[in-house]
Amino acid sequence: MRDIAEWGNISIFVPENAWYSFFNSPYIGHKLGTAIDIYFPDDALFPVEMGVVEKIRNVKPPKRYIKHDDFVIVIHISSGICLKVLHVKPKVRIGEKLMLGDSIGEMISSGFFLPWSSKHAHIEIRRCNDSIRARGAFPLKPIYYSSVPATKGNEFRIVETHENFCWAEPVEKEDYALTPLTYQWYPIEGGIPHYGYGAVFSSVKVVNIFGRRVKVDKFLGYAGLFPTDFQILANGKMIKGIGIYCNQPKIKIIGGCGDIEDEVHVKIELSSPEKGENQAGRTSEPLHKFR
Repeated sequence: MRDIAEWGNISIFVPENAWYSFFNSPYIGHKLGTAIDIYFPDDALFPVEMGVVEKIRNVKPPKRYIKHDDFVIVIHISSGICLKVLHVKPKVRIGEKLMLGDSIGEMISSGFFLPWSSKHAHIEIRRCNDSIRARGAFPLKPIYYSSVPATKGNEFRIVETHENFCWAEPVEKEDYALTPLTYQWYPIEGGIPHYGYGAVFSSVKVVNIFGRRVKVDKFLGYAGLFPTDFQILANGKMIKGIGIYCNQPKIKIIGGCGDIEDEVHVKIELSSPEKGENQAGRTSEPLHKFR
């Protein structure tokens, strides 16, 4: 297990082969930097040192694409502090004591998901007397690892195809980073452009994504958010967007995969790029240390 985020003296741990995201979601907790989605390889595991299950509720999500109910699990982890877990069918009971790595339950798809969403556990740290709301969780400090190859250029190869998306890996790779897309070695994460924003784990004021300079307009302390008021093309065709995650070496291409076969190079472009802009330059050494 490795610690991926912290609030105060509480750390969140995941298996080394789990991938996760702080900002790849349209929901408010992610936009505020107070939530993590963890994509466990099997069951969802208890991600902190110890706790006691305090509350389990069935949740009725909006019936849009996936018409399944959801669950919220609240686990007491410190004096007045609780862990909130969504999108997991519980195998635990109220009053049960949990230790780091114990199974919480099976990850499920629910009405909160979009058609391209992969199963994951949504995690927040909150006050126990305010454990259910969408807002009000504590801000989480990411811990950086150089765990996946960063792309060199904008060519990708399809390696896995699903009904609503496909996975692609960089054709040319550079040194390792937290995510496969970086700007000056600062990791970039998010659902771009379909969730309306992206994030860079830095205090830089501008990022360069595939040749397009984008201004960062909101700072959360450990990351900056930028608007995604542009379109992305794959092989010259407009797609819904791309998903970029932490500790995930592939990017998720959403929409437009039907005409792309495996092992075909995919070129991701931005529509109407500004004149004179080129691929972002790289440095031979990271500008900050990864843990």
